[in-house]
Amino acid sequence: MPIVPAFGNHIDEGFNAVRLARYAQLAGFSECAFWGVYNEADPVNEACRPIQTLFQRQSIAKYLGEAQEEIEQVAGYPLSVRWFTDEVPYNCRVRARWQKVIEMGIMATADIALGAVVDHTTDPAVIGPIATTVTDVDEIHVYHPGTDIEIDPSSITIAGGNVTIEIPRCRLVIDPDNPDGGWDYADVGMCGASVPVPGVFECEVDVKRVYNDSSTSATLVYPHKASCSSGSCCCPTCSEYTHEACGYVYNSAGGLIDVLYASLVGSVWTAACSICYCSTPELVRLYYRAGMTPLTAQAEDAIIRLAHAKMPKPPCGCGALMEMWTRDRNVPEVLDAARLNCPFGLSDGAWIAWKFANALAARRVVSM
Repeated sequence: MPIVPAFGNHIDEGFNAVRLARYAQLAGFSECAFWGVYNEADPVNEACRPIQTLFQRQSIAKYLGEAQEEIEQVAGYPLSVRWFTDEVPYNCRVRARWQKVIEMGIMATADIALGAVVDHTTDPAVIGPIATTVTDVDEIHVYHPGTDIEIDPSSITIAGGNVTIEIPRCRLVIDPDNPDGGWDYADVGMCGASVPVPGVFECEVDVKRVYNDSSTSATLVYPHKASCSSGSCCCPTCSEYTHEACGYVYNSAGGLIDVLYASLVGSVWTAACSICYCSTPELVRLYYRAGMTPLTAQAEDAIIRLAHAKMPKPPCGCGALMEMWTRDRNVPEVLDAARLNCPFGLSDGAWIAWKFANALAARRVVSM
C-alpha cells in the first residue's frame, strides 16, 4: 500500500551551509539509519547508529542553523550563498548589509523536469538523463514533487546537453516521520510500472533551475516624489518615485557596490544622467547574492562544533559522534577572562566557533 505523502513533516533546511546529509557523513552515520530506514545489510543499524526519528533530525537541523546564524552575525557575511535585499542611504558607492557579495540580482527559478522518473534499480538511485540548457551544476536542484523541500543529490553530471542525477535511496523517503523500527529499505513499490506505485521512496521528483536574475540589480528611491510631465520628479506626493539602477560590485569582500541611475535594454544595462535634476535619491534598494563559496572545512567545523555546544543531549549512539559531542560540550575547569566573556558560551565548541567568527570578521574590514 503506498504511503500518503506527509510533506508538512519534511525538514526544510533552507540555506543551511551544513546539510543533514553532510552532517551524517561527517558523523559516521549509516546513510539509511539517519534518514529513518532499516537496511538489514547494514550492521551499524543495530550498534552505535540506531534508526533516527524525525524529531532527532529536526533538532540537528535546528542547531546547525542556529550555530551558522550566530557565526554569520559576527563574521558579517553568510556562510551559505543566498540572495538579499537591503535598503540603505543613497550614495554613488554604498556598503551592503552583508559582505562577500558575489553578484547583483535576485533569485529566479525555472522548471527543468517536473515529475522526473526515479530509477531505483541501483543505489544511489538515478534520475535522467534529462535534456537541459543549464551548464552549471550548482544551478540544478531536486525537490520532493509538488513542494519546495529539497533533496540533496550525491552527484550531478551535465554532458551533451543532458543532466544525470544520483541520489542515495534513503534520502528519497516519502514520509519522513518514520516508525521507531524504520521504513523497509527494500520497499521500492512499483516505481518502474507504467502507472508508478510508490513504496517507501519517491518514484518521481521535480528538477528545477535556481539561478541569479541580474535584470533586477538596484532601485533608486525618491520618497514623497512623483514623476512630472516635464520629466522631473519634483512633484510632492504621499508615495515615492523610483527608478531602476545598475549595481557594480566594487569590492566583494567589503560588500562595496557602485550604484548608477540606469536602464535595462534587453539584457544590457546602460547608465544615464538622472532626469530628477532637482533632487537626488535618498535611498537605494540593493538586490544581490552573497556568501562564502566554497564553504571551507574550517567553516564547516565551526558550525558543527557550535551546534554540538548548543545540543543538551548527543544526537544518538556512541563512538565517534559521542566523542565529538563530548569534546565540544567540555568546559575547562580553569577559564581566563576571554573565555568567561565568550558570547557563544563557555564550552570548547563555543570557544572554537567564536575565534573562527572573529577571524572572519577581521579579514573583511575594507574602507570605502
